[in-house]
Amino acid sequence: MKISLPEKVKFIIDEIYDEGYEAFIVGGCVRDSIIGVKPHDYDITTNAKPDDIKRIFNEFKIIDNGIKHGTVGVIIEKEVYEITTYRIEDEYEKNRRPKNVEFTSDIVKDLKRRDFTINAIAYNDRVGIVDKFNGLDDIESKIVKTVGNPDERFSEDGLRIIRAIRFSSKLGFRIEDKTLHSIYRNAEIIKNISRERITDEITKIVMSNSPMKFILLIEADILKNIGVYKYKNKDIDEIEKKISILKKCDCDVAQRLAMLEYILSFNEINNCNKEERSKYYVKNIMNMNLVNSLVYPKKVVHEVDKLIEYMYKDIDCDNLQIKYILGEIGSKLLKKVLKLKKCIIIIV
Repeated sequence: MKISLPEKVKFIIDEIYDEGYEAFIVGGCVRDSIIGVKPHDYDITTNAKPDDIKRIFNEFKIIDNGIKHGTVGVIIEKEVYEITTYRIEDEYEKNRRPKNVEFTSDIVKDLKRRDFTINAIAYNDRVGIVDKFNGLDDIESKIVKTVGNPDERFSEDGLRIIRAIRFSSKLGFRIEDKTLHSIYRNAEIIKNISRERITDEITKIVMSNSPMKFILLIEADILKNIGVYKYKNKDIDEIEKKISILKKCDCDVAQRLAMLEYILSFNEINNCNKEERSKYYVKNIMNMNLVNSLVYPKKVVHEVDKLIEYMYKDIDCDNLQIKYILGEIGSKLLKKVLKLKKCIIIIV
């Protein structure tokens, strides 16, 4: 299999080989290239030590704040290329990071420590594909599966639990059964992960081409374990039927989060009189919803909360009411509210 490498990436790999070492692109850029998606960036891995990389590329500006973990950034024509020495990792602390990192000269040992088989593939033009964990087969079968024992991979870094769901949503892949069962078993590990990292992964799921995979975060009690909303299992089937509506929303984080929250809170709000729904939501639910429980910019939090508040209100084409709403939230948010209300008709 031949992967077309950008000229600068090829230059870096050739320079490292010319000095007697080896280097490969690795991880997501290989996976995406195989699938036919243009990578956003390229991670490069090598048996050269960080000091060797600094020496080889001494004519370029170097970023070495990641050198402790074996990563050196080389800036070529204002673009940063991260080059990381093959490594194996010691015991992990608090399901987040390894206590120590040890360098190795074996690319296979480096690939073995990675999260999922589809991300444990390396490539260069000289050797071709290095795939010791059947990542190519899993890409072809559209499966997300951990490298080795899933319980071990998730205990090393609890964020991988959500990353599995994120890759499933991004790529439209199925999570392999053993990996999925391990997610259910180990969901509590997510309590040890920072809200910032969790927020980033959940946002990517919501904004993906398959946002319906969000349902797995509920089914596996992941939301419950990070203290976001106490969703009841009896609502899951209904939520799953409705959640596909997210695909009909604009690819706008506030709109998608607002629609998601509307779907998740609908059953509880539906018990109120129509006139009381918006007030009930603001008073009893808003402060523990997804956007307020995770780490979003204040602007996004404000926008989402206002969108949901007005999604639960009846809006008539009354000039006086429209003027009032415009004074409250402005024309931009009102347009978003009306778009979302149009989508709501499909699911109510």
